[in-house]
Amino acid sequence: MGVTGLPSLDTLLEPLRRGWIVEFYGYEGGVRLVYHHAVAEAARRGMVAVVHVQEFGGLNPYLLTRLSKIRGSDPENILVARGFRLADVPRLVDDAVETGAETIVVVDPYLYAPRSWRMYSLLTRVTAAIRRAAGRARVVVANRATRFNKGYLPEGGSFHHHSIHVIVRLDPSRRGVLATLVKHPARRVPARSLIHNAELVVAGRWVGQRPLAEYL
Repeated sequence: MGVTGLPSLDTLLEPLRRGWIVEFYGYEGGVRLVYHHAVAEAARRGMVAVVHVQEFGGLNPYLLTRLSKIRGSDPENILVARGFRLADVPRLVDDAVETGAETIVVVDPYLYAPRSWRMYSLLTRVTAAIRRAAGRARVVVANRATRFNKGYLPEGGSFHHHSIHVIVRLDPSRRGVLATLVKHPARRVPARSLIHNAELVVAGRWVGQRPLAEYL
């Protein structure tokens, strides 16, 4: 079963085994679109729990509704919890496991990473929770690029990097988003695929209008 429902990206991820953690990181706009697709695709298969560690914005319920209707998914299958501190993240990931969700999507888990790499030992509890979750559900991580190493690697430190099985870096392109497979236990890396704009956001599909009172 595909992770995102985007053929050009899911083909890049294959083969996947049970228990493997998949991570996307890099270009913020591309990561945001991809994890919305991943949530909508997971909702087509069953319950999905989203651990969202961003204070403002990020998760777009209207885009999720649109993608869900296009896929024939049930938006009621999507559970969302938002974290506001680094200490919240391991607890929320553990709670997501207890919901019985088939898929857990963790968005920006290292938003509150320390400024100094010498303090990165504080992140081990987050990584450990993600690893535990992978024993019970499919885990997808939407991450950011680290502020160190010129931003080439994902945030989280070496323990996190070694714990994730499949890692894809996303970079902007005039025609869409360029996906580069940088880690995979069963494939030669790097491997690349272009996700076209038309594939990322299906244009011309009207799925209903929200009343102004709902925004208020």
